Amino acid sequence: MINRVETLKRDHGRLRVLLGACDGASPVELPGLMRQLHDVFIPHQRAKEQLYDVVVAACQESKDATSLTLLNIFRTNLTVMSNAVLGFFSHVDSDPERLRQRFRTVSAALRSLMDTEEKSVFPLCLRQQTRMKQPAQALRIQTLSSPSWQAGGR
Repeated sequence: MINRVETLKRDHGRLRVLLGACDGASPVELPGLMRQLHDVFIPHQRAKEQLYDVVVAACQESKDATSLTLLNIFRTNLTVMSNAVLGFFSHVDSDPERLRQRFRTVSAALRSLMDTEEKSVFPLCLRQQTRMKQPAQALRIQTLSSPSWQAGGR
């Protein structure tokens, strides 16, 4: 899971670079940069949804109601934001000024979402991973030593 979170953070870096490039782009450059942004956003979004699925399942299994509630709130927010961003990409405005205004709104929302994920969601995912590993490690330690009945005792 650490690798997934690190990959998502790297994606955030790429998305921020593209958002910055779009911010300063001319009306001619903006559509091409937005296509690049779209091409990074879609697989990133799918990977994030997969991470949420894994962590939500782990929270359900461990009966961690607080983390589960928080993740469900973040997931709902993620879904709403993602649908808005996808809607923006699917209906690119032909008027350069309206496109720029809509882009600024989407850009601010996307940056806010990434900040929230990095400050709150990803640490929650990593904490949940730590909790998932602890019982497995305890079980492994217990099975490394032979039970007394196997060592000749009863």
